[in-house]
Amino acid sequence: MPHSPIRPEVVVLITDLDLDRRDDRTRPYHRDGRPFTRAEHALLATSTKAEVAAAHTQMRLEAEWQRELDEMKDAFVELLMKYFAKLPKGSVVSDAVEIMTDEDYAEFERLAEIVTAEDTLEYRALHGES
Repeated sequence: MPHSPIRPEVVVLITDLDLDRRDDRTRPYHRDGRPFTRAEHALLATSTKAEVAAAHTQMRLEAEWQRELDEMKDAFVELLMKYFAKLPKGSVVSDAVEIMTDEDYAEFERLAEIVTAEDTLEYRALHGES
């Protein structure tokens, strides 16, 4: 049985398909609200079972990654709140950092890099590397 190649551009289209959009069922939409172009729609119509399976695998991995990121964001907030509870109202993150144990500070640095990465990448994309 010949092996059918998986076309990455088709997998990307499938993963970007807005499955929750109910107001216009006559055409597919991207998750950001843009309608698929005719060319994208035509390409999507040629998707194979292997490409759909690859897209589902990718979506599952993305959902798992998002859950892990959300857990890390919660842990980051929880860590900071532990110290804000000891500080006067109006304190800022640097005040909390000043009183952290070495162990908590190491965790703070690890989590800060992870939970702010998306914002940093978005900022760089919008404003350049400067």
